[in-house]
Amino acid sequence: MPGALDTIFALTLAVFFPLRAMVFGYRRLTDAADEDVPRVRLWLYRQGIAIQWTLAIACVLLWAAQRRTWAMLGLVPRLSWGLGGVALGFAIVVLYILRERKKAIADDEALARLRERMRHIERMLPRSNEDLMWFARLSITAGICEELLYRGYLIWYVNSWLGVLPSAAVASVIFGFGHIYQGPRGVLITAVVGLFMSAIYLLTGSLFACMVIHAAMDLYSGMTARIAFAREPRPEAAGEVVSS
Repeated sequence: MPGALDTIFALTLAVFFPLRAMVFGYRRLTDAADEDVPRVRLWLYRQGIAIQWTLAIACVLLWAAQRRTWAMLGLVPRLSWGLGGVALGFAIVVLYILRERKKAIADDEALARLRERMRHIERMLPRSNEDLMWFARLSITAGICEELLYRGYLIWYVNSWLGVLPSAAVASVIFGFGHIYQGPRGVLITAVVGLFMSAIYLLTGSLFACMVIHAAMDLYSGMTARIAFAREPRPEAAGEVVSS
């Protein structure tokens, strides 16, 4: 059963972490002057990496101190038909997405639609090679740490009072709330992604497939967004008149 430290840690994930991201993290980026955005964006990436690894290490230390089994946290690999099915499905989806991506980045209208869907978090998305390098590190960090915290730990914690399926739903809602800085639509989408990851976790019996898929999804989003915004017409270019 969870103890007092577990409750404090769970509240940190459910309340403190999202509020900190919204009030002290992303707000610095939205309030930054245009010329200062690249510096603040990199700071936000690095801060996110540091905080998530700190929480993940704290989770592992708390778990070890209580002498709980690592299988209960989802950190024991399990070879199963479920894992094989997920791996096959993931490979098919990746091949399909890569094929469609070639079409999308050649379609200016598709890129314009993508830019509009990401406009609310535009300042957070990578623009330069350095941005993309740090965004890749953040994506890998999120894949490992967020799955450990929000799937492995929180589902276990809530499952002490509810069944496993309600626990997965509650953990997914908390995961969505953790992205409140993205607005209501971002919270909803992230919660749905959380449900998807929870299903993979329950199907495979471990977090490793979730970690790989989560990191790949984040990295793909960042790479595609970088291309989309790099191809955005400049305001001065849109207003140019060709003289004859």
